[in-house]
Amino acid sequence: MYRLALLFSVLITLNAAAKINNDSNCFNLELDTTNINSIEHELETSLFDKDENLDNQYLEIDAIEVIEIEEEVALGFDTANYLPENFNPLKGKHDLDLKSIEVIEMDEEVEFDFNPKDYLPEDFNALKGKHDLDWSSIELIELEEEVEFDFDTKDYLPANFNALKGMHDLDWSSIELIELEEEVEFDFNPKDYLPANFNAYKGMEVYAEVACLY
Repeated sequence: MYRLALLFSVLITLNAAAKINNDSNCFNLELDTTNINSIEHELETSLFDKDENLDNQYLEIDAIEVIEIEEEVALGFDTANYLPENFNPLKGKHDLDLKSIEVIEMDEEVEFDFNPKDYLPEDFNALKGKHDLDWSSIELIELEEEVEFDFDTKDYLPANFNALKGMHDLDWSSIELIELEEEVEFDFNPKDYLPANFNAYKGMEVYAEVACLY
């Protein structure tokens, strides 16, 4: 009987201690929550509440200094083990003359998501006046650009070489130009796709007869 009473006393003591501990933790948790809410309220007040002194001030964009933070990339290995000896990524950086590079602009076809006619005058013709200009009256001047080599061409040419030698020895009027008409072979019969009694030479004016001997 004595042992049973002692056992009940121990159980009651443990339960009481656990309850007191639990109440204390809940109280501390409520205090921490209250403190956090108070801090959040102060931050929101300082950030979003209007300041009467700031309403009359104008912020200049040029006065804002933008600081770019270069984030260092941490690799899990030493890059020097995978690069050649004495490797320098900046070597030759300034050897390239950007002014010597010719930039070719490609005319890219522009596609509109609207009808341009809605924004042009009535009866607008982009080709109007195209043939009003007499191109034969325009004098074309060809500029001969001098080509500069970084070596002496004489070192690669025969002795006493003259590029203009024999230029006027040839009489171009004595040369007869013969145009060879290459026969085109189709894998189908063109007559099946032409009108009946079709004559490709009909109406052609012939001033001379030419005979070709093969």
